[in-house]
Amino acid sequence: MPLNRAATEMDCFIFLLPFLTTVCAGFTVSKPVGRVVAVRGQPVFLDCEFTPDPTSDLSSLVVTWQRVEDSRVIHSFYYQRNQLDLQSPDYRNRTSMLVSELRKGNATLRIEPVGPRDVGGYLCTASNAKGTDAAQVWLEYGAFYTEPRLSVKTNCSTVTLLYEAEGFPKPEVGWFGEDGAVLSHHTELSVDADGAGRPVGLYYLKSSHVSQSSSLNVTFTLKNQLLDQNLFKPVSITYGLPVQ
Repeated sequence: MPLNRAATEMDCFIFLLPFLTTVCAGFTVSKPVGRVVAVRGQPVFLDCEFTPDPTSDLSSLVVTWQRVEDSRVIHSFYYQRNQLDLQSPDYRNRTSMLVSELRKGNATLRIEPVGPRDVGGYLCTASNAKGTDAAQVWLEYGAFYTEPRLSVKTNCSTVTLLYEAEGFPKPEVGWFGEDGAVLSHHTELSVDADGAGRPVGLYYLKSSHVSQSSSLNVTFTLKNQLLDQNLFKPVSITYGLPVQ
């Protein structure tokens, strides 16, 4: 009795997406985590897993990482080695994949250093003799805000408290009185401030509160929601002398 063709051959399906992909039974590409947060000063790893060849043969393996927004090539592997000729100049000398991990079905991409321009969608496409599939991952970027630096200016009628700090992305800033009342303040944010030799990829924050009292108790707060960073800086001013 002849065997059923469906039982003897691999079933393949073609999907018309923003890209053409053929998914065969038994071959998949997956992302263990759909959203990754990169922290300034640390490498980021974009996970991508695929069904490996059981013999660990890489001769038919093709892996390509691209930006979702504009299809820029971030990193490629084929002909059993990393191929960077078509890599976007924005990622040159910043990406890597381990060949030893590819044999296990791990196409994790490492990017270092990371900056605000790297934020967005990344598409991992893998194919071998079993088929082709793809998965997307979203990258966020953040930098912990530095310890806020306080300066105090006084004149005959007012006291000005100024805090300065650097980080990313835009923070939530507040000034509060001793009774928890919201105080008026002026906050400025600039990026890579005026080319003064400061590091790129940061917001430069200046936040000030002006009071007509020479004796006050206030609290400055800064929240970096992306990195779950919360800073509270109570300040007590008496006779123009700051005590923290």
